[in-house]
Amino acid sequence: ETYEVTMGRGKANHTGWIALVYKGQILFEMDGVSFSNAQKAATLAPL
Repeated sequence: ETYEVTMGRGKANHTGWIALVYKGQILFEMDGVSFSNAQKAATLAPL
């Protein structure tokens, strides 16, 4: 194998995201709203 191509360097394209959610945490996903509106909604939401 040549020096230009090394194994195990994560060269593949990303296909998604992963988030670690621990016990007692809540994960929200918002779609179709602007970032500023999502941020406002997240701060106003009663938890």
